[in-house]
Amino acid sequence: MPSPDVVPPRTKRREFVEEIFRLYRAAGSPPLREIEEWIRGNDELKGTASTETIRRILRGHVPPRWHTVEAIALAFFAMSDLQADEERYSENMGDSFSNMEALRRAWSEAIEEDPGAPDPRARRQAGNFDDEPPF
Repeated sequence: MPSPDVVPPRTKRREFVEEIFRLYRAAGSPPLREIEEWIRGNDELKGTASTETIRRILRGHVPPRWHTVEAIALAFFAMSDLQADEERYSENMGDSFSNMEALRRAWSEAIEEDPGAPDPRARRQAGNFDDEPPF
């Protein structure tokens, strides 16, 4: 999980990263190569993700395409006891939604967040990333 200085608390991006990490941990924190291989082995997925993309997401980057996030999440669901359509409830217990809907909401809110919010890509010089961004 990225530190608060990389992904600030109480931001939509932090909420997205916390949600994706919840799924990653439920999957047993598998090696990135294993996640990438699972995604490559499922041709019916609309998105793809390299180990670099997965690593960047886990470090706080919010990808612009939902299908990338969805492919990674489906890998996590396949590697865990969680189900994508499993029902969850909001903190006030009023609204129910699925695990996948929770992730989609968090992703959608994160990409719409204040464009002036710090981006982990800007911290690349501080040693957070080993490779150039893939786009």
